[in-house]
Formats: sequence, C-alpha cells, structure tokens
Amino acid sequence: MKNLYLIIAVVLITTSVYAQKENVKLANANAPYHNTDKDSLAINGYDLTEYFINKKALRGSRMYQYNYQGIKYYFLSVENKSIFVKNPETYLPQYGGYCAYGLGMDSGLIGNLPGKYPINPETFKIIDNKLYLFYNDNGYNFLKIWEENEKANLQKANDRWGVFTDRIKNHCKPLKQIHSFAYNSLLFKAVIKYVVV
Repeated sequence: MKNLYLIIAVVLITTSVYAQKENVKLANANAPYHNTDKDSLAINGYDLTEYFINKKALRGSRMYQYNYQGIKYYFLSVENKSIFVKNPETYLPQYGGYCAYGLGMDSGLIGNLPGKYPINPETFKIIDNKLYLFYNDNGYNFLKIWEENEKANLQKANDRWGVFTDRIKNHCKPLKQIHSFAYNSLLFKAVIKYVVV
C-alpha cells in the first residue's frame, strides 16, 4: 500500500510541475515565433554574420537576400550570404530574434510581464557563440540591465522560451500528445494493478 501512495504522489507532483510550466503568464505570447516585419524580414535587415565575424551590427542589402524557413535575411556581401547558407543555425538569433531580457526579466519590472519584446539590432551580445538581441529605446537599454545578473536572466529566458517552443510543438503534434497520454494512462494502470495485486 505504501508503494501505491508513493506512485500517486509522484504522479501528482509531476502533473503539478507540468501545469505550473504551462500556466506561466507571458506578454505577447501569441506573437509570431520569429521577430520579423510585415514582409517577413528578420532583424530589420541587419547582416547576421557580421555580429560574429566583425562583432558589429551592420545593415545588409536586399541584393544579397536569402530566405530561410520562410524568413528573409539580408547580407552585406555574397561572401556573408554564403557563410550563412552553409550553416544558418549557427547565426540565427536566440529566442526567435526577440529581446533576451524581455524574456528573462522579473514579472512586473517597468510595469510589464516577461515575454516577446522588440529589439534594437544594434544592441546585442554574443554569449557562448550565440547571438542575443536587446531592446534599447526611450532610455531603456535592456542589455545593461541584463548584464547586471546575466546568468540568472539567461536561465529565466531559456526556461520561458521553452514554454513558447513547447506550446508550438504541442500545437503542431496533437496526435503525438494523444498517443503519449494513452500510453501513460496504460502504464499508470499497469503500475497500479501490479502494486495493488
């Protein structure tokens, strides 16, 4: 009987943790996955490779445009475009190009919930070979605030972005969810039957 109580406790705790993750309140949760303009242009046309090659934010040109996963990217030269085409995932900004601190900030700071916020492409930081972009306008430079507690902000931003990506995965794969739920239900019944008998 002790085993039964233990199993029920584990299931309740797991369900509680999952529910808490799903109920996180985030601003602009329904914004598109990628931060683009109305023409699907990413980061206002800035060249993603320049952030890594020359550590500069430089606007690209429509002449050197490349479409990747339905998003337009501009580059300064055919060489930069070729670098991106060879390995696009290396150069893509984190969090779909939204403000990193917007996702990592504490709830209620400056009167806003954490979530998807616009960026200033010239306010950026490379951390562990990953590009992070930040809001910087009207006297608010979110990069400076981010750096005051970078490790904690990075962890919160990663966790919260995980909520967005989980929602997308769950929305796109409803049959997998049903199968998983059915499998877990059968597994739970089998464990209960084994412990009770």
